Amino acid sequence: MNFILSQIFGGVALVLSIISYFFKFKKSFLFIQIIANVFYGFSFAVNFALVAGINTFIYIFKVIILYIYERKEKNPPIYLIFIFTALYILVGIIFFNSYLDILVMITPIMFTIAFYMKNMQTVRYFMLLPNAILVLYAIICQIYTTALLDLLDFTVIIISIIKFHINKKQEIRYLM
Repeated sequence: MNFILSQIFGGVALVLSIISYFFKFKKSFLFIQIIANVFYGFSFAVNFALVAGINTFIYIFKVIILYIYERKEKNPPIYLIFIFTALYILVGIIFFNSYLDILVMITPIMFTIAFYMKNMQTVRYFMLLPNAILVLYAIICQIYTTALLDLLDFTVIIISIIKFHINKKQEIRYLM
């Protein structure tokens, strides 16, 4: 039953995450990412993957804070990067089970840095590496359905980068 619930939660998270990369504004992107990560968190929680699950819920809290700052059109304080980084590392140390947990500690830190970038296209580029790491992590752990989901997410990021690059070229062409 846990396996089926995990797959359902992961599938919903994937669909929402994919949709988020096609929003033009960071505010909308962050809002959908919050909802998607609730489902990711439940996906890990039902399988008792502690480092990944707890870090996902910390990640959700972080995205909510960034979303609030974005709604107020203010820059979040830089010290939050260090607070969340410390939290991810602390969870990884406390619940460390294997060296693979290090990968699950690194990726939310990279996502944190990406979310502090203002330009959505830069955010998309920066999201490629942690998503690639997650694909590798899932393959090493032999969780092939999750690897497929992360690979699809990675592919969608690439497509969204290309889409917005093409739109930018068309905007420039119209200005000439």
